[in-house]
Order: sequence, then C-alpha cells, then structure tokens
Amino acid sequence: MSESKNEKLEQILNELKNKDKNQSAEELLLSKLSDEQSKKLKSIISNDEAVRNFLSSEQAQKIIKQLTSKE
Repeated sequence: MSESKNEKLEQILNELKNKDKNQSAEELLLSKLSDEQSKKLKSIISNDEAVRNFLSSEQAQKIIKQLTSKE
C-alpha cells in the first residue's frame, strides 16, 4: 500500500474508533468510499464466504487489531 493509502486508512480507522454513537460503522465507512468501492464492499458483506475470506486476510487482521486496541 502506498503511503497516502496507509494514511487514509489510518484516518478512517481513527474515525471508526471515535465515531458518533448514532452512526453505524458501516454508514461511516460507506461515506468515506467512492461509489464503486461502496458497491464492492456491499457485495462482499452480503456474501458469507467472502466475509470469512476477507476477515481471515492478514490486512483485515491488522485492521481489526487497530480498531480494537485501547490506545
């Protein structure tokens, strides 16, 4: 991943950690993505096997650790 993509991911992860309690993580994430990216994410999360494959990826595991850390 390029530095700017890493920075953008870090920004989104921080926003997810500190999001408004009235806004779901899905709503916040979808608002940060392009239309094409949103469609792709929606197609992944509607497919159980795709979700399992995504969540077991190394990158997803790193994101989960960042989201669940207490820093």
